[in-house]
Amino acid sequence: MRPYFDVHCHIGMTVSRAPVVGQSVGRCLARMASAGVIGAIPCPTAGSPQARGVLDTRSQNEIITKACQKYPERFPIGLGIVEVRHEQAGVDELDRSMCDDGLVGFVCHPGLSGHSLGGELYAFLEVVAMHSGLCLLHQAGSTSNIAAYARRFPSITFIIGHVSMNKGGHLDAIQHCAKYDNIWYDVAQKPEGADESWDLVHLVNNLNKDRLMFGSDLPYYDFRLVQAQIENAGLDDETKEKIAYQNAVRLVQQFNDSWEPTLSPIEPPQVYSELEMWDANGARLK
Repeated sequence: MRPYFDVHCHIGMTVSRAPVVGQSVGRCLARMASAGVIGAIPCPTAGSPQARGVLDTRSQNEIITKACQKYPERFPIGLGIVEVRHEQAGVDELDRSMCDDGLVGFVCHPGLSGHSLGGELYAFLEVVAMHSGLCLLHQAGSTSNIAAYARRFPSITFIIGHVSMNKGGHLDAIQHCAKYDNIWYDVAQKPEGADESWDLVHLVNNLNKDRLMFGSDLPYYDFRLVQAQIENAGLDDETKEKIAYQNAVRLVQQFNDSWEPTLSPIEPPQVYSELEMWDANGARLK
């Protein structure tokens, strides 16, 4: 199998779901190693413990920082997480994580954080804009709000997570976001059964194929399903290579220009059973 680079990878625990779901850095590396994923952009899980408020957010960000420091060849850049309920304290924590820890931006999951993608993120986005950083935004309704962010904050690079998870979101992103050079896309959790009106070929033909990337959405999903869909798509090998890892490498190098992908196998710190490795919500590879 060709190498893959994962632009949508969560580390930590989501406690706002039953059952609780999550993964450690070690299990993340093991999953990557078993499926030809050579590197990833890690970020915290949403819905994590918040008993201590913004201090819990800091702890989650620090896990990502330490992963990037310990495994820089596999995690060349990392993202923090924001909770709009923390208001200025959350903005300050984001600034600290970028200035002191070297994170390049943030991930935001409106569905698990209880807000929309609107003006409540402006203060956080302004911090990222001052660093010309990166934001991974999970789709929440129409992508017109992400297009509005791209216009308002042209120095930020945005990734729309799950751009292909359903037909409505797929077509909406094409309508609102295709013309913005600072919006990229991942295909995490692409479902089976997409017809030619919204399959991967349609997405490639209607969005910029140089900004379309593989994402795993670990630990929530058996991402080998997406890998199989990419490999079986009616696309030429050059386009598959771009989606699998080449586009992601170019994106990472915008923020870490000295990094080069490491193609040698990952040696994870622990051996996991098949069940432990691919325990996930939803469908699994047969």
